[in-house]
Amino acid sequence: MTLKSCFSGTSPLNRKVAVLDLTHAGTIVARKLAELGLDVTAVDVYNTVSEDVLLSMRQDLCITVSKNPIPVNPFGLIVSPVHLDPGYQMLVDAGEQGKVIISHHQAVGMVLSTSRVLEGVKVIEVTGSKGKTSTASLLADMLSRKMAVVLHTTRGLELWADGRSRLLHLGLSIAPGSILHAIDIMGSMDIHPDCCIFEVSIGGTGYADIGVITTLEPDYAIAKSTSKASDAKIRMLDYGKEGSVFFLKSNDRKSLDKARELGREFFTFTDSCSHDPQADLQLTFDGKGITLSTEEVSLAAELDPSYSASSYTLAFAAAGAVALHMGISQDSVRDVIGGFTGLQGRMQEKDVSGRILIDNSNSGMDIKSAERALDYGLSRLAGENAGKVLMVLGEEAAQVCEGLPPEKVAEFIGRRIGDIERLILIGERMKDIRHERISHAAHLEDGLGQLIGISVKGDLVLSCVKCFR
Repeated sequence: MTLKSCFSGTSPLNRKVAVLDLTHAGTIVARKLAELGLDVTAVDVYNTVSEDVLLSMRQDLCITVSKNPIPVNPFGLIVSPVHLDPGYQMLVDAGEQGKVIISHHQAVGMVLSTSRVLEGVKVIEVTGSKGKTSTASLLADMLSRKMAVVLHTTRGLELWADGRSRLLHLGLSIAPGSILHAIDIMGSMDIHPDCCIFEVSIGGTGYADIGVITTLEPDYAIAKSTSKASDAKIRMLDYGKEGSVFFLKSNDRKSLDKARELGREFFTFTDSCSHDPQADLQLTFDGKGITLSTEEVSLAAELDPSYSASSYTLAFAAAGAVALHMGISQDSVRDVIGGFTGLQGRMQEKDVSGRILIDNSNSGMDIKSAERALDYGLSRLAGENAGKVLMVLGEEAAQVCEGLPPEKVAEFIGRRIGDIERLILIGERMKDIRHERISHAAHLEDGLGQLIGISVKGDLVLSCVKCFR
């Protein structure tokens, strides 16, 4: 989608655009549309943007800003995030008046198509409910054996070459607008990669050459529970550019049906939790190694025992499928998988002064992941002289994805508190959950520090907090 196609048939005088929600990288979307010559009004739906930022938007690019809904009559286009409540007055009015409404994702795709800033660069977008960061990171390592890769994930902005990474920037979100910020940073540092891999929340921009949906499960409600996140994610199939290719999990029927309906080119993969002999790439896992198999390839890789490899089989399969499709050698794929030791905050095992620390604190952490961490940790303590189990659990930011629902935390505690000697809960929403073995802390580092302080050598410390890292 380009500016020309978006405004086809409208008066040149009517190039007025309303960008709703400035919290989730919406300020970047509004600025970029203004830089392309549109008359932009930015609406701070959640009233979270500082006055300094709003003033800068006015002064730098003549963007009109508002903290309240305004009449939609003048606008030729409404840009709204996929998770905004459809009952928001401007969306209701826009629907009634037949206004064109596109998502932040589509607006970013429109900016990229119009500006052509990534022309000649292979673009890969990775979305999904689980495994996005791990898939993107493994894929960057694999592709870097053949090309220069810029990787943008919740871990930061990295430059990969020859199997080594260099951190360029910390602090970006994976909201679609952050892609534009990442590209600006690349330009300011005069970095010109062969390939860009973007981790994207709840969908894709339509600009990618390759789109990956790691999995649609677990699904969850968005837009004030009026729609499902899975529906937003598979929209990348609707507006993907001509010639784009998609990689989909073989048991995600919704995405497969949509891809077939649209006539999209796609490839499927399995992981250790799914078996489909018809999948284009199949993964088998025996606890010590994995095998990736296609019609042309069968490669086996031994796995490092220092982390919970079972938590990464989805990422191994998705990244391996894309890498092999792009001509990366079997040896390179095998070397990356075999040399992998986990990502920080994603079931990575560490020794901390003789304690076993299972670090599972990240933006995608949910209660199922916390329970897997507990089960994995208990398996590490098997034996007569096993130490105590201590755990920090909760959320540092309820707005990270869908948050960590307190009711699910309470249910988990009701079932598993017998396995845990001491549990520290993080987050305002957890304060009403009480038990004689439970205490509360403000932040992950506070809780973790307390557990390290009261534990001894041989104890197991589990870190399971939903947070940006």
